[in-house]
Amino acid sequence: MNDLFLFILSILSCYLIGSISFGRIISKLSKNIDITSQGSGNTGATNVLRSIGVSYGLLVLFLDMLKSIIPVLIIENYEFSSINYATQIAALSAIIGHCYPIFHNFKGGKGVATGIGPLFVIFMPAATSALIAFVIAILISRMVSVGSILGCLVSLLFMIIFNLMNLFENSWIDLIYLVPAISIIIYKHNENIKRIISGTENKLTFNKNEN
Repeated sequence: MNDLFLFILSILSCYLIGSISFGRIISKLSKNIDITSQGSGNTGATNVLRSIGVSYGLLVLFLDMLKSIIPVLIIENYEFSSINYATQIAALSAIIGHCYPIFHNFKGGKGVATGIGPLFVIFMPAATSALIAFVIAILISRMVSVGSILGCLVSLLFMIIFNLMNLFENSWIDLIYLVPAISIIIYKHNENIKRIISGTENKLTFNKNEN
């Protein structure tokens, strides 16, 4: 019963922490603007980078990763006696909080930074593969959305391959996190996918007026 109570508390805490919108906070504190009224209207690091500057975008990226990594690390190091999937569910709760934050009428970001963070805790080889694919795809296409989507798919592919080959001591339990997380991220990119297909997706540029 104690384990169940702590598990539920952990899940709720991860969701609430994930719901903190650093994109909104940073843009308001730094430039006194509402990031949802700028650029794509998204609260994530890419729109912050495009709208108010590179350093602010990188700060949001870092904080969005940190808000999922720290709670998941704490839960990872707590030994539940009867629940062996607590880390995976906690990580999923964080990304759900980011994408559907209770503090902002369930309108949040696309979950890429918040999603990759816990993956490094859960299964680093898949996270590393995703990051490499993400960077290469952006360098080739100059589209963050392409990098995000391909990174997600590569992480899933490599996790399955590593499981089938019994490499790196991973577990099929990790798919409890990865499959729903990827589904949410790709769903949140549905408009980007339409623009990629039509050839109208924005390419990565930097704000020349950044201070």
